[in-house]
Amino acid sequence: MSFPFFGQTFSFKQPDGTRIALRGWGDQHRAVFETLDGFTVTKDPQTGFYNYATLTPEADELRTTGVRVGYTAPQALGLPEGIRINHFAAQSFAEAGNGILKPRWKERHDQYKSAVRALAAAAPGALPAPPARQTVGAYVGLCLLIQFPDVPAAVTQQQVDDFCNKVGYSDFGNRGSVYDYYRDNSAGKLQYTTRITAYYTAKHERSYYTNPAIPYTERARELIKEALTYHIAHGFDFSSLTVDATGAVFATNVFYAGANDNAWSEGLWPHSSRLAAPFQVASGKFAVDYQITNIGSSLELGTYCHENGHMLCDFPDLYNYSNQARGVGQYCLMCGGGNADPLNPHQICAYLKYRAGWGNPAAGISSGMQMSSEAGKNQFFVYQKTSTEYFILENRNQSGRDATLADSGLAIWHVDELGSNSEPQKAPPGHQRFECVLVQADGRDDLGTGINQGDGSDLFRSGLVDRFDDTTSPSSRWWDGSASGIRIHGVTTAGTTISFSD
Repeated sequence: MSFPFFGQTFSFKQPDGTRIALRGWGDQHRAVFETLDGFTVTKDPQTGFYNYATLTPEADELRTTGVRVGYTAPQALGLPEGIRINHFAAQSFAEAGNGILKPRWKERHDQYKSAVRALAAAAPGALPAPPARQTVGAYVGLCLLIQFPDVPAAVTQQQVDDFCNKVGYSDFGNRGSVYDYYRDNSAGKLQYTTRITAYYTAKHERSYYTNPAIPYTERARELIKEALTYHIAHGFDFSSLTVDATGAVFATNVFYAGANDNAWSEGLWPHSSRLAAPFQVASGKFAVDYQITNIGSSLELGTYCHENGHMLCDFPDLYNYSNQARGVGQYCLMCGGGNADPLNPHQICAYLKYRAGWGNPAAGISSGMQMSSEAGKNQFFVYQKTSTEYFILENRNQSGRDATLADSGLAIWHVDELGSNSEPQKAPPGHQRFECVLVQADGRDDLGTGINQGDGSDLFRSGLVDRFDDTTSPSSRWWDGSASGIRIHGVTTAGTTISFSD
């Protein structure tokens, strides 16, 4: 899948046509799979079968035992359950990639960070405010619908249009439409609508595009260009799509009919990437970035909203591609907040809303200040070391978009905009740390160690932990270890409104 999954069950088809049920952890960059009884498997590069796995002596690679899943009881092979390669090897595999081209949104994100670094070099010490691309106003994205000669669509064009655009949408159990989700998260500052095409019937049967022998993403790109060419020839109006400064359409979404017929990193396995070259769809407008997923017989907000967070807002992933940690867990759509509740994805975190220009506005924190924050209203409080390292505070409550959140209370985020959650080792010197972390009130750092995606003692509140300063654990010190001076105390009980003092 194109966004992170943690312990999700999949049905994979072996080369002989048999299906096996596996539980997986990962995303499109790297993944690991186990049988439902906990034994790690790996794909045999020669036969294409998923076999039971063992580790190399250095624990840096999974090796096949040569025994296909389901043919022998793994206990008889003397294999331990839940084996994993070491952290450094996992990071290397994630960096190596698997045919995923760098999307335009990542280029824009990297350009932003380069501009910030240039400002820091020009004015050491007090860093001036960096340039930012806020995502406010009206944006229009694209959704291509594709079926196959042998796999017709089970969901109609109108149903997809409602899913994307209808105010108060509730089909298939979803809470609102994609439009509703972004309107709610932006406090009304973003109006995101989507143009939906009629179904295009592909030139070939589905097996042509899902062929695992063809390099990953190649047939997906071919299919997308087929559909775009067809719609251009038949007069579809692409002129209203919103583009960036280079003319690249911000968001191209692709739904294809049927179930996911591929194993991980094969054929049409859901992913996000870019076309090998910009594809002109209208005067001065080019399709570049895309996300593609199967539509099956129902629709869910989680993946779709996550991927549009990337394409539309340049939001980064807030989890580690090595899958050794849980990033910010279910506390943000751009980590586990989309699959924790796919029908009602959790809120986007305060950091990314703040970057997108969705705060109301953010208030600075000063000594002796009394503060109050209403959940879901984008009322943020910021305490800065520089314009790129700071704490940002918000109220999160188990209601509305956060109805199934693990905890309620005051969320305290520690941000270094030059860091990286997905690939921290690639951050510039002095910033090889996380871009955004949730300061977990209980001090256990379960998210950082991969124990869970969130639990009932992560957020600050009366009756749990109601104080945060340089002497507490967790402490409020900056990443370099220096004292920040922030002294949050007197946090009240969790609720739709929470109060606290400095």
